[in-house]
Amino acid sequence: MSIWKELYDIFDKERSRWQQSSASQQAIAFELKANLGFLADALSSNLPQTAIIQGLECTLFEAKLKEGVALSRLNRRKVTPAFIGEFAEFAKYIGKENDDLIENAYSKIKSLQKLATAQPDKDYDRKIKSLFRFLVFLVAHLEERPLSRQAARRT
Repeated sequence: MSIWKELYDIFDKERSRWQQSSASQQAIAFELKANLGFLADALSSNLPQTAIIQGLECTLFEAKLKEGVALSRLNRRKVTPAFIGEFAEFAKYIGKENDDLIENAYSKIKSLQKLATAQPDKDYDRKIKSLFRFLVFLVAHLEERPLSRQAARRT
């Protein structure tokens, strides 16, 4: 076998691995954005809490975990003080990478779903709104759009 063939095989294998990782990242990012959009619409429509909680999706994330996708490969950007701007509630995430944030988001979703199943009559308004704020933060981080109060007022 020639050296060129061996080099091409190595390149092709790495390219396939990178494309798979990129597709996994896009799928998870899509699901997170869909959950954020759903929460925004549900909150503005005053949808019942149980309907909101049941409408949150984790299927793509769970499928990627079953496939063995390592979230650490998705992206290694870290949260910086400049990114969070004036939003002190996100200071605890400074230095965290996207994989930690994504795991945290899905953990919050699953926890909320389990709580609502165990105690369907309890008020989950604060938890739902907290999840909404966290998803805004996470999607902004995935899209590399630093948070600012001026940008929030313009939209």
